[in-house]
Amino acid sequence: MDIAALSAAVSQASVSNQASLLVMKKVMDTATTQNQGLIELLPATASRISPPHLGNSIDISA
Repeated sequence: MDIAALSAAVSQASVSNQASLLVMKKVMDTATTQNQGLIELLPATASRISPPHLGNSIDISA
C-alpha cells in the first residue's frame, strides 16, 4: 500500500470514528433528557399508584 492510500484510509477511519462518537454523545444526551423527565414525573405518580397507608407496617407474627 502506498503512502497516499494509507493516508486516505487513516483519514477515513478518523472521520468515521468522530462520527460514531458524535452519534453516541447525541444518544447519551437524549437519554439523559428523557431520564430527567421520568424522574420529575415519579413523585406525581407515586401517590396515585398505592394509597399512602399501605406498606407502612409489616406483620411479623406469622
